[in-house]
Amino acid sequence: MSVDIKGIKEVEDQLSKMFGRDEMLVIVDNALTQASKPFVSELEKNFDTFKDTGASKDEINVNEPIYKNGVRTIVVNWRGSKDRYRLIHLNEFGYTKNGKKILPRGVGAIARSLRSSESVYFKVVKEELSKKI
Repeated sequence: MSVDIKGIKEVEDQLSKMFGRDEMLVIVDNALTQASKPFVSELEKNFDTFKDTGASKDEINVNEPIYKNGVRTIVVNWRGSKDRYRLIHLNEFGYTKNGKKILPRGVGAIARSLRSSESVYFKVVKEELSKKI
């Protein structure tokens, strides 16, 4: 299934004309930063269900907005002194040991967080953008 939405580029162009490119960048960055907070909160809640030492939850980092493939994006990653980024993909997808698929308690925690916070994310982005318009 696919959806083709027309007019988004025109709306973006009109907003850029209204506010200017630099001001739109500030507005979008602020909206992304505010909207990432509910996702991180949901992610931390999901990580609580399988925490051992809590290091994976403690090392959640939210980067500043950047351009990724031409789209303004915020990256959530795991960087810290305990190197949990090496284990996150194992908790998310499971792993194979001696030919047997192992599914730890944390399987799908990131995907669940994305799904459950998606509507809140879009609501916050809409609210932040509408404050400036």
